[in-house]
Amino acid sequence: MRFLARKRRQSRTQRSGQLKGRLLDLCYPPVANSETEAAHVTPTPVVSHERASPAKLEAEVRIVSQSPIVSALLEAVDAGLLVLNRERQILATNRAPLLENLRHVPRRIGLRPGEFFSCPRATEQEQGCGAGEHCLACGTFQAVTRSQAGRITVEQECLLTSGNGANGTPLELNVRATQVDIDGKDYTVVSLRDISSEKRRQALERIFFHDILNTLSALSNWTHLLNHSSGEHQDRARERVSRLVGQLEREIQLQRTLLEAEQGTLRPHRVGVAPAVLLADLRAMFTDAPAAQQRTLTVEDRCPGAELVTDPVLLGRVLVNMVKNAFEAAPVGGQVRLWCERETRPHADGAPEPGEAVAFHVHNPGEIPPAVAARVFQRSFTTKAGTGHGLGTYSMRLLGERYLGGKVSFTTSAEEGTVFTIRLPLPAAVAAGI
Repeated sequence: MRFLARKRRQSRTQRSGQLKGRLLDLCYPPVANSETEAAHVTPTPVVSHERASPAKLEAEVRIVSQSPIVSALLEAVDAGLLVLNRERQILATNRAPLLENLRHVPRRIGLRPGEFFSCPRATEQEQGCGAGEHCLACGTFQAVTRSQAGRITVEQECLLTSGNGANGTPLELNVRATQVDIDGKDYTVVSLRDISSEKRRQALERIFFHDILNTLSALSNWTHLLNHSSGEHQDRARERVSRLVGQLEREIQLQRTLLEAEQGTLRPHRVGVAPAVLLADLRAMFTDAPAAQQRTLTVEDRCPGAELVTDPVLLGRVLVNMVKNAFEAAPVGGQVRLWCERETRPHADGAPEPGEAVAFHVHNPGEIPPAVAARVFQRSFTTKAGTGHGLGTYSMRLLGERYLGGKVSFTTSAEEGTVFTIRLPLPAAVAAGI
């Protein structure tokens, strides 16, 4: 009897050890990042957008729910976990905070990840998540489809917005997809980890260790010149020192403003301001600015006499980001144009009717590639090298639409270049509730 009891304990220990090892393999398997592994998977696998029949979906949910491996995995892992079938439909999830925050989703089973997260792209095509042109750039879609195609583990970064427009919630996720065999059939386990804090830290590090240090270096040089010059040179140095101090203050204040805006505690201070004043400030700000080196800025006021009721500080930050991005996109010797005009025609994108708005436009001669254009306003999305980028265009829409009540948009083509626009209602339109 003792022998049999000992054998049973050994068997349970062995099964427990095997289960633990399998869980570790699922949580921390080798990632397909070598050329050898990646060679077995095409970058964009051909996938079907068909869904499982109700009977098949019900049977798969039952199989997954009865699996001890899946049950243990869902209980043991802190990250958000989704278990998907071959049709990329959710069969099970855990109760991680990241997923529990999506209480507005009435059901989970049978949805695809983008539908579960209320991604606006998931409704662009009748077949749902994964069927749209923009879905090809989605990190979750890439991780899942590559993992399924090559039966390997794939790790990607996914930036998406849960909800529509400036009122949506930006999500920055590390996505890890791997295959698990249950009763002789492959299922996809997707791990989702919130990396927004890491992205915020990277952005702050870049601002303080790069942008602010560069400004301080320039400030030090001009201060030295101020102390060792006289006459006209001293006057110019004094002007530059004053401008750099203001730039430093704006850079720090911008980060505070962005944090308050995301937390919903920002309170705009609206006053009457003439567009001509804003344009003059921008012209002065970019005179001799590093971003404008070997490029020119032309400024034109096409709405003389107009007056906006807005927060000039927030609007200024939106316009500064537009101009900075335009300079970065313009070639050496290129021209960036900034102008404002009173609206003279209706716009299909929901802008105010004729004569009811002032529009600020910033043009550069470059074209934004379609894959980039689809993600321009996503937080942390960037085409620049290194980390800590991707807040400029995101903040344009956040501040311009949610807090200033305007409309931020852009057009881009090889022939016409790229124009970013913010349209703001005039006081009469505001009073009328438009």
